[in-house]
Amino acid sequence: MRGRIEPGVDTHVSARLFHARMTTENPPTSKPPQSRLKPARPMLVDESAGYMPRMPWRWILIGTMSLSTLVAVLWMKQDRKASALRSQLVQVHQKELEEPARRYGEFRQKIETLITEAAAAEPERYIDRRLRLSGLRSGQGLYLRLPADKAGSPEDIEAAASVSTPDAIAACLGLAPASASGLWDKGGFLKEDWLKQRQAESVMDLRVTDEMLANKIRADLPAVLHMLRADWFLLVLQHGQDRREHPVDVFLWDLRSSQKLLSARVQSRGLLLPVRIKSKDAPYQAPPSVERRTQGSANDCSIAAQLKQLAGASLLELENADSVTAVPQAAGRDGGVDGGRR
Repeated sequence: MRGRIEPGVDTHVSARLFHARMTTENPPTSKPPQSRLKPARPMLVDESAGYMPRMPWRWILIGTMSLSTLVAVLWMKQDRKASALRSQLVQVHQKELEEPARRYGEFRQKIETLITEAAAAEPERYIDRRLRLSGLRSGQGLYLRLPADKAGSPEDIEAAASVSTPDAIAACLGLAPASASGLWDKGGFLKEDWLKQRQAESVMDLRVTDEMLANKIRADLPAVLHMLRADWFLLVLQHGQDRREHPVDVFLWDLRSSQKLLSARVQSRGLLLPVRIKSKDAPYQAPPSVERRTQGSANDCSIAAQLKQLAGASLLELENADSVTAVPQAAGRDGGVDGGRR
């Protein structure tokens, strides 16, 4: 009978066969493996491990306050040093240099007034009959040459004087004045607003300004004081780019009495005359070109010569000479010209 267990059959074997049959017909379903990763979560009070460490806010606050206090103390020390240096600079510039600065300001204003008035109109031809140009050598003088269109205001005068170039006009007059451009180049530190123009605020900037002021007192102040003792002032106002094709206005003042001694408009007409001594067997050298003979000191000496003539000296004039005739040769022993002797 179906499902009946026969006697003598091993029930354990049957059970195993039945279990194997059931396993083959209905295989067990496999469950998916569970993941071992767990989401992060904040630390609970009763847990031993933390999710993030606690910040030491108290120590951070103490450190910040200490650093701020240190910075404030250093800033106060630097500010006291800057105030001390600033007071020292003001003391030297406004107290110890007060008298030289006053004399410098008055003298510079006087020179600038003379220049602006001279540039306002064409000068009249004038000479003080008591003037002797050679007598100027016994006194101290100043000389300045400026473009005529840059002499209308103190600001233009200062800018033009700082780029003024030397010439030979004073030397051709036999004079050796000091350059008046030093009044602006070297004496500017005596102006009242010199410290303000420096805009020194930090200790480093103030130390640089202090060193600069010390150098100017040591090197420039003696030269400025020497110029303040000048007896006369020679001014040349140049029209145009050069002094050959364009005229110049020349002025001379007595600085003691502020009296004008000379004024004239002069046109250069000079020529450099080359002079050479030829020795035996010396190679031939061509004379200088016309351009070289009409440039530089030739123009300046021509201006100086006309000023001397205006002051009463004679002016050297040159004219083209006729061709030189040949010198007749002396008579020989055998005859020829014998001076009319028969």
